[in-house]
Amino acid sequence: MTNRAEFAVHPILAPVLETVLDAVVVMTVHGEVCGWNKVAEQVFGWPSAETNGRMLADLIIPEIHREAHAEGLRRLVKGGAARVLNRRIEITALCRDEREIPIELSITTALNGADLVFVGFIRDISERRNAEALIRRQALETRLMFEISDMAAESDSFESALAKVLQAICEITGWPVGHAFIVPPSSPNLIISSTVWHEAQPALADGLRKATEETVFGPNVGLPGRIMQSGGPLWISDTDSDSNFPRKGRGFLGAFGFPLKRDGQIVAILEFFSQSEAPPEPEMLLTVRALGEQVGRVFERKRTQDRQQLLVRELNHRVKNILSVVQAIAQQTFRRASTIDEAFVSFRGRLMAVARAQDILVSEKLGNATLEEVIKGALRGSGLAEDRVTMRGPSLLVSARNAVSVSLGIHELCTNAFKYGSLSVESGSVAVTWGETISDGHPQFVFEWREIDGPPVVPPQNKGFGTNLLERGLAAELGGKITIEYDAAGLICRFSVPIPAAQGAQK
Repeated sequence: MTNRAEFAVHPILAPVLETVLDAVVVMTVHGEVCGWNKVAEQVFGWPSAETNGRMLADLIIPEIHREAHAEGLRRLVKGGAARVLNRRIEITALCRDEREIPIELSITTALNGADLVFVGFIRDISERRNAEALIRRQALETRLMFEISDMAAESDSFESALAKVLQAICEITGWPVGHAFIVPPSSPNLIISSTVWHEAQPALADGLRKATEETVFGPNVGLPGRIMQSGGPLWISDTDSDSNFPRKGRGFLGAFGFPLKRDGQIVAILEFFSQSEAPPEPEMLLTVRALGEQVGRVFERKRTQDRQQLLVRELNHRVKNILSVVQAIAQQTFRRASTIDEAFVSFRGRLMAVARAQDILVSEKLGNATLEEVIKGALRGSGLAEDRVTMRGPSLLVSARNAVSVSLGIHELCTNAFKYGSLSVESGSVAVTWGETISDGHPQFVFEWREIDGPPVVPPQNKGFGTNLLERGLAAELGGKITIEYDAAGLICRFSVPIPAAQGAQK
């Protein structure tokens, strides 16, 4: 073995090693270390005493670069051209603890006594690289936040907004796969896998997608279920070691997800996957949540637009119904009146009743009233004379919200009766009853609309908008059940709801 004394640094080089601010490593033409200053000890973790005479490649050169390093030395020994001398290059180096760090390296030659040596000036540029990466990431986040915000202000599609935010988050994090679950507003405990995925490469997540489709997710089941249960983000460093991750073994280890909320309610859950283990990064979660909040704006606007479209359709339908009611009022009023003046007074009074009922239907400040008052107001608004209807039932208070639903239902039934049912002929009438009954051992509230002495009833070929409005307004809004019986003697509409639900609706 070569004597270590042979690798001592010449006195001329010694001051250089100790005064420069960079790490300095001196190497012989055969690759052995013969100089190692204090800064090199700090950067690489090797004391100078342990490096002298050892091969530099074994200390700080990553394995991937060792062959090129050896080939370069052989070329120089044979008199070949130098490729890295007197240049500044950026490369990576190994530390004693096996960390690989980025360095800036410049190499020159010097004489160590009579021997030629290579002197490497090395600067750890980890902080600079981290700062550059932070700047790039912040610029990327700013750009993507702007794009998402702009898209949120313009897009009408919740799905396209989800696809855009999945792509943005994967771009920021470098994670290859993102996926969105949908949580229907009407079923807050239901988690539905959407068709919205983002993959860095085609077919990368085929196995994960298949496992997702085969798994039934609910509260506290898997990643999305646990996010739903907690209402907050969740990070899993290693899915294979997680007992509550049913999709493990699909090529992904790191996973994190977070909920999208609107008005405090979860509307979607976004999840992301990495092929390697990944420790939590709180700063990244803050960033991706901010992006996700922009998508929530799209959902809210889409829901508002859907509600507006429904209101426009209902308004359009109601206007047509009012015109039909006015026509029926005019026909019956002028047909039965003995004089024009009498007909005019009666007609004007009935039109005013219709207007008063419309005030009830559109009012959002209606106080509690009895069910009988609400029914009478809706009947008067439809132009129905009091002598053509009988009512029987106990006194029950109805909340403002439910009063509007009841009024809409009565208005619709009256309109249909004027068009096709018992109110379309002078001899026809209507019986309205309500009260409590026992069904399957449970108390229920029952409301019935029964048409009498009208023309023969013929069931419609298709369910019309009016029927849909009854089912949506009375049944869905009040939590009950609507049945419509097209009896030959007259239409019968029944609404029933369990007593506890009916009582709760009044509060």
